[in-house]
Amino acid sequence: MELLDIYDDKGNKTGRTVIRGDKTEKLSPHEHIAVAVIFIENDQGEYLIQKTSKEKGGEYSSTGGHIDHNETPLSTIQREVKEELGINIENEVLEEYGFISYNMPLFYLFYWKKNIDIEEIKVQKEEVDYVTYLSKQEIEDLIKNGEMLPSHGFLFQKLQSKKTKNYQRIKRQ
Repeated sequence: MELLDIYDDKGNKTGRTVIRGDKTEKLSPHEHIAVAVIFIENDQGEYLIQKTSKEKGGEYSSTGGHIDHNETPLSTIQREVKEELGINIENEVLEEYGFISYNMPLFYLFYWKKNIDIEEIKVQKEEVDYVTYLSKQEIEDLIKNGEMLPSHGFLFQKLQSKKTKNYQRIKRQ
């Protein structure tokens, strides 16, 4: 039994929990479960994208997962990267872009600039079929063609917007 904390619209825990997958538990419009997602970019401007297993829908996505009860977004993304890719990122510096609301969940968005050798990745076969590096345009094509998990496509576009704003801010200084 996996418990998930419930968050309010401002990203604060409400003190309530639900059992993951329990369809009988109804959340109000201002209550949310939370998910952490990371986009990993190499020096060539390509992103590490995974094709989910058939059991998980067979869509393209980035790495991420539900924030379990008493977890933080950071500890969740560290756990998910370890589970899904076999990479320990506990001592790595990640950029966090806060949370973004998409439908009912709140998505905590992380970014990591790192060259990772695909040959060293050990995918969790129950969740991930394979990983590959894709360019921004290739990812945009997946989104346009409905081949990417909609929430991850939305988050990728938000990340691009946030990165551009940060770049412009830095550039003006």
